[in-house]
Amino acid sequence: MFPVRDPQRTLRAIALFRYGVAGLFLVLALLLEKPLLLGLAALALIMARSGYCPLVRR
Repeated sequence: MFPVRDPQRTLRAIALFRYGVAGLFLVLALLLEKPLLLGLAALALIMARSGYCPLVRR
């Protein structure tokens, strides 16, 4: 766990990063036609929507 000054801001930044990763995987899945990347995009999107991050102390 990492103590942070503003946990809400940190969690928003992590969610934004996860949305970017999900978008990147989605674009790569469409361009390369790899079903594994589509699954990774779905997983990253679910993680971003849930807001779960065990490393940030609230």
